[in-house]
Amino acid sequence: MLCPHCKQNLDEDSRFCGFCGKPVSSSQSDSKCSYSIGRAPENDLVLDNVRVSRSHARLYRQGTQWILEDLGSRNGTLVNGKAISRTAINPEDLIVIAGLPLRLGEIIRPQAQQRWNDNLRFTAHNLCFKVQDKTIIDDISLCFQPGQFVGLVGPSGSGKTTLMMMLNGYLTPTSGLTMLNRLSVHHNPTAFQGQIGYVPQDDIIHRELTVGESLTYTSKLRLGESLSPDEREAQIQKILQSVNMTSSRDVLIGSPEKKGISGGQRKRVNMAQELITEPLLYFLDEPTSGLDPSTDHEVMILLKSTADRGHIVILTTHKIDQRNISLFSHLLVLGLGGKLAYYGPASEATAYFHVSEPDDIIKYLKGCPEEEPKQRYRESKYYREMVLEGINHVPENTVLGKRRFTVPAFYQYMVLLSRNLLVKWRDYFSSLILLLQAPIIGLFMLLVFGSGKAKVPNKPGLLFMMLVASIWLGTSNSAREIVGEQTIFRREHKAALSLPAYLFSKITILGMLCALQCLILTAFGYASMELEIAWGGLYLVLWLTSLVAMLMGLLISSIVKTGEAAMALVPITLIPQVVMGGLIVKFDYFSDLVKILSGTMLSRWAFELLLILEDTGGMLIKDLGFSADNKAADLVVISLMMILFGTVAYLAVKNKKH
Repeated sequence: MLCPHCKQNLDEDSRFCGFCGKPVSSSQSDSKCSYSIGRAPENDLVLDNVRVSRSHARLYRQGTQWILEDLGSRNGTLVNGKAISRTAINPEDLIVIAGLPLRLGEIIRPQAQQRWNDNLRFTAHNLCFKVQDKTIIDDISLCFQPGQFVGLVGPSGSGKTTLMMMLNGYLTPTSGLTMLNRLSVHHNPTAFQGQIGYVPQDDIIHRELTVGESLTYTSKLRLGESLSPDEREAQIQKILQSVNMTSSRDVLIGSPEKKGISGGQRKRVNMAQELITEPLLYFLDEPTSGLDPSTDHEVMILLKSTADRGHIVILTTHKIDQRNISLFSHLLVLGLGGKLAYYGPASEATAYFHVSEPDDIIKYLKGCPEEEPKQRYRESKYYREMVLEGINHVPENTVLGKRRFTVPAFYQYMVLLSRNLLVKWRDYFSSLILLLQAPIIGLFMLLVFGSGKAKVPNKPGLLFMMLVASIWLGTSNSAREIVGEQTIFRREHKAALSLPAYLFSKITILGMLCALQCLILTAFGYASMELEIAWGGLYLVLWLTSLVAMLMGLLISSIVKTGEAAMALVPITLIPQVVMGGLIVKFDYFSDLVKILSGTMLSRWAFELLLILEDTGGMLIKDLGFSADNKAADLVVISLMMILFGTVAYLAVKNKKH
């Protein structure tokens, strides 16, 4: 049937055109003019996702226009990237509800009473990825539908992980697009938060938490207060049941070195983290690596059941024996050079490659020319049925505005603060080492400066020692803080973690630690020698200095790739602070060039400030070559350094999310 207005092809029982929105018959009295949208099964359009409210929105006809109204939903309704309360809708408008892209025609079709994800299409259009002149992925197009359990296999180096990272939006292709119902994943990285789940090969969970605590914190960060405590409890219990982990809820996750749950159970907890938002698309990179055959099979059955509930599950694997192949609904095979060798029913793959065992597919691909499998597949019926018929529409490059965070940043900050404190408390050995540093340094200060045998107390030496200690403590406290959980950060940021909330939660806890350490240093300083400087003044300068050093440590942590590299950089940053601080060699003896370099050192300004507060007569200040009139300048420079290091650390962490 043709629409009388826009001449588009429609279903025979259509009442309104899904393209222009106008009625297709003169009799509108019998046509349905109102559609409810939500998670509850009684809605006309059921969006079965935890981030969708039970009664989320309503679409109704008013005169010649369709009106979309948000019904006070917790996560909002977006039209063309903007949150709305009520607005007129045109067929070309893009509606996004909890990361689910919709068009007018998908709501008012006669089948609107079906579950929306029955009509989901996840497609890849001509994906290519090149590094310099080397092609990693070579012109691949695909189409996936709900309920598919897809195994992504191929020889080592064929680009399996690269293809997966492009499909899930973590990696931007050199050319081509990945689309969810015609909305580009790459052009709208925040539009699908919560709807694309990714589980990398490595465990990315805090091992100091119990299984239940880990899932609870993830739920709070991603869903906020959109769930009541009872709803959150029910959701977590449901997820634990789905991954067969109910009995381990109160068990510490731990690690191979630290007793906790088993390796297979950690894999399940990793999967459970992504199930919190009930993603439509679920990607896993080697989820069964390192597991024994029995546990491997259990995990595969678990993933198959996830696909059977209407999700699209895609995983890479090297294990393509007959038992695993029998679980996959489809197999996606990459040949050498990142070329698509097969995408079709898993049960027909061995026959397609003319081999008797699934393992022999890899041998076949290694033994034939690179172009042959690609050309053969493009001439097969599977390419026509699985690819061409699924992507017969023209892809769009629609770019939405940057999506707001549905979970308030302050709420996430409080959740992160609670989690970080608990992790620090549970990791008692590392925390104890951090806490013992200040009293150990203090004891040495007391031993050296408090012996009472020196005829003239070395006040500059004591003040400089405390200052260097505060810089050391601040930097070492934070140098591994971000790099140590960079994979967790990337995963959480992809799922709508607020960057300011993340960074300020770190600064708050580390700032408290610096405050305690500087308090101990101050106490030992006064026990070592009688000082003129006010107790509060000494403490505040040391703490301010330590805070700046802590931000410097966060910057280090955000630019390195390993914790070992971070700790190696700490002494390298500390040595110039000691040498150019103005005590070992008097500031007055520095050349003009060295004085300029010294001006970039935190220790130079903080040391001068301490001397001004201590030496009211000015003799020590003058002897070292500092100025007694620089109190305000010292405070300004130290404050500017705090702002500078904080800003650059923020930008570095922002860049790290990629």
